[in-house]
Amino acid sequence: MHATDENTARSWSLTTRAFVGISLVVSAVVAAIVASFAVTARRAEADAVQRNLEQSGQFVSLSLQASRRTLEGGARVFVKNPNFFSLMASQQREDVLDRAIEATDQIGANWAFITDAAGVLIAKSDEPGVSGVAMGHVPLVAGALGGQIQSGFGASGDTMLFQAVALPITAKRGAPEGVLVATLVVDSVFLHDMKSWTASDLIFFTRDANGRDHPAASTIHASARDLTEFLASRADTLHARNGGTRLGDIQYLSLGTSLITAGGEEVGGFVVLRARENGVATLAALKTPLKIALVTGILVTLAATVAVSRFVTGPTRSLTAAVSRAARGDLTIRAHAPLVTSSTQELHDLSSAFDALVNDLRDKEALIAVGRLEPSAPDAPAPEPLRTPRAVRAIGARMPLARQINNPGLVFDAGSVLANRYTIHGEVGRGGLGIVYRALDRVIGETIAIKVLRPELVLADASAFEQLKIELRIARRLSHRNIVRTHDIGEADDVPFLTMEFVDGASLATIIHARGALSRAAVLAMAKQLLGALSVAHDHGVVHGDLKPQNLLIDANGLLKVTDFGVARLVRGARNSRSKSELIEDGRAPARLTGAVVGTPEYMAPEQLIGEPSSQQTDLYAAGVVLKECLTGNTSYQADTPVAFVARKLGAESAETRDDDPSAQATAAQTANGDLRAIVEGLMNPRADLRPASARLALSRFMSLD
Repeated sequence: MHATDENTARSWSLTTRAFVGISLVVSAVVAAIVASFAVTARRAEADAVQRNLEQSGQFVSLSLQASRRTLEGGARVFVKNPNFFSLMASQQREDVLDRAIEATDQIGANWAFITDAAGVLIAKSDEPGVSGVAMGHVPLVAGALGGQIQSGFGASGDTMLFQAVALPITAKRGAPEGVLVATLVVDSVFLHDMKSWTASDLIFFTRDANGRDHPAASTIHASARDLTEFLASRADTLHARNGGTRLGDIQYLSLGTSLITAGGEEVGGFVVLRARENGVATLAALKTPLKIALVTGILVTLAATVAVSRFVTGPTRSLTAAVSRAARGDLTIRAHAPLVTSSTQELHDLSSAFDALVNDLRDKEALIAVGRLEPSAPDAPAPEPLRTPRAVRAIGARMPLARQINNPGLVFDAGSVLANRYTIHGEVGRGGLGIVYRALDRVIGETIAIKVLRPELVLADASAFEQLKIELRIARRLSHRNIVRTHDIGEADDVPFLTMEFVDGASLATIIHARGALSRAAVLAMAKQLLGALSVAHDHGVVHGDLKPQNLLIDANGLLKVTDFGVARLVRGARNSRSKSELIEDGRAPARLTGAVVGTPEYMAPEQLIGEPSSQQTDLYAAGVVLKECLTGNTSYQADTPVAFVARKLGAESAETRDDDPSAQATAAQTANGDLRAIVEGLMNPRADLRPASARLALSRFMSLD
């Protein structure tokens, strides 16, 4: 009773302090605002308009710079194409014209033209008949012929303003063989985008040799004559504080910026405008309502302080206590329970978010524990360090190699260079698809994983490699913390490979082999993360098709990562095209299941065994088999003959027969994990229509076990 009275006293003490403090602060603020409003209103208006104009002008300038960088980036990629450089060496005008048109489409420019090494025009995309014009004196072209990328603005007549970039067309060494110039017109679409983002009007103009400005594009609906007169009468930037300039019936405050060519010549500019009447009218209209609102706010604040203290301070103390316990390492705490009765939705949401965070930390802690593998014996030898080879070899490089490699195979030593870009650090693992290496991407300076694929799986069919690109392009859309991100696909000297995110951790297969059955907490954490990844993939229409422990990695931070999205479907197709004897001969036939179909039969759904394609339901089945293996430490389906194997898959044997470990310890574990096992068994139902309807539904069932 004493403790309750003490808590009540503290609560009322906080309420009193909040009441007095808020009242004093609000009263002081209201008094200061009302006293100074009349004196500072107009000055604040002028300052606000000036700042808005400056910010709008800066935004437009930055947007123009972004457009220029986009244009330059596209052009840079285009001129680096070796085929394009060899075409320039021949200087066949028809071919160069085709390249100019192709550059326009690829870069997203309005037009592009190409000159030779002397600056003479060879081809122009929007004027196919024009050639032979000497342009070496133009600063944009002259600078590019000097080996530097040039950019600037230009004008065509009095009504068109454009951006242009010029890039030298060079080999890796040597003088430029020509120049590619790409242009982008400043059009009405760009202006209206700027207006919607800045809430300001814009006028872009060109400037002729006599220094007169001519409107090129505008968001203001006015005649060209009116716009020309406005530009002629516009004062310098200080007029934004001195009344502005009239256009039609509206007085505008404006701010101008010049645009220059690559040679430093002022070719035009743009003006940012705001209607002065809008700001003045708004301020005048706000004076009376503002006074009323401020007085009303004082009264409402005084009345609301007690209610806020009552409904916020109590639940906040409960949440604070829960956070403190979690900070001390107690992850069994739940913040949701004490706040369920709170009428404050924000606090309810905050407590739910806290519970989700604690659950996530608990799951990571469980997976970190199982992923921390120890040597099998105290005197186990340490792994041999990577050795640097005497000679570095480069696979797929464009430059001539010191040592020609006719058949590099799949095995690369540490220090080897793949595709003249990736430095191999060491082997991570290998399987039926090929070998995985840890490597350094020398372009971006990051550690990645490279999966070198068996050429017979990908290159045996002329369309297989293109199909794999399509599959991976779809898989790259997946962005989730539990999915290994695929970066790119390439081929070097008939060796296909994938580059992907490097995961510093062990595969689930390795962990089960080392530990056997895993704890309930670890299996539940794994189930939630795996089904979370499948939910995202299935929402994007992506089916994995070959889920197994080898494709599930657990990193040092307790995150499960699913790999090989987009590869399984193609590999099954390649395997189907080869005979069983070939599969057995090169060592990729299943060891325990002679005569089984392609794929990984232990994790394949019954419908896959009879030839049906992979689906979301087959992914759920495979997930169930994987989780069952985590619970028991053994693969659920093993048999001496294919007939017996298929019989188990189709459910011909009872659940009791399928239990591999009848010991008392296993029986106790099954009883303790009964609810978890029931959900897992539901995923493994032989009938696809009796499995959960979606990965998201299955995930919700596992979440209910927290």
